[in-house]
Amino acid sequence: MSELDRIRTTLRTSQQATFPRQMQAFGLDLVVQEGVFPPEHFQSWRWISENFPPFDGKTLLEIGCGFGLPGLLLAKTGALSLLTCDINPRAVANTLENAARNGISNVEVIASDIFNNVPPGRRFDIIFWNYPSSYAPEDYEFVHDLEGGAIDPGYNLLERFLSDGPRFLTESGRIVLGFGTNARDDLLEKIAGSNDLTSVLLRAGTYPDVNVTYRLFSISKKATSA
Repeated sequence: MSELDRIRTTLRTSQQATFPRQMQAFGLDLVVQEGVFPPEHFQSWRWISENFPPFDGKTLLEIGCGFGLPGLLLAKTGALSLLTCDINPRAVANTLENAARNGISNVEVIASDIFNNVPPGRRFDIIFWNYPSSYAPEDYEFVHDLEGGAIDPGYNLLERFLSDGPRFLTESGRIVLGFGTNARDDLLEKIAGSNDLTSVLLRAGTYPDVNVTYRLFSISKKATSA
């Protein structure tokens, strides 16, 4: 079975469970609703939550909130504010529910296809995306609505993200990108370079009992010479 087939199978079977599902993570009381990318089967959010770079007092924008983490955890434990979004309206509702359950008030949750609905005047210290980094050919066709949370055919979403993202950063702001095992580092470097961005690996590691390597990249505007 190919990696893409494995992802498809996992996503399909994840929706055969009983909803809502209760879970505890990092001291938060959470629920996962039907039609939301299943956190139990993909552990990148957990590893990233444990390895996120310093964010105290920072304004954050998160792309792809899913059920709410790591964004809600960052908002609760030191971020000044969080604007988080998802193209999936069920994920938006689920994150709002989990924010309310845990008394997290410094968060806004909106429906947005990457930056489409982010107010154009807003600027953020950190823009973060636990990016769906499994590569597929550009003509790959989704058979399940949730596949977009794991797979980016042709890396077209990454191209949009790195092309549009810098205009939402503060002067010293940066992008923090989560990248998985099946990611194409060569394409990340190519896309970053074509947008005058520099990509630096921050951290890499695995989660216990999961045969997946997770990585965090810091992406920022190239320094201009005086």
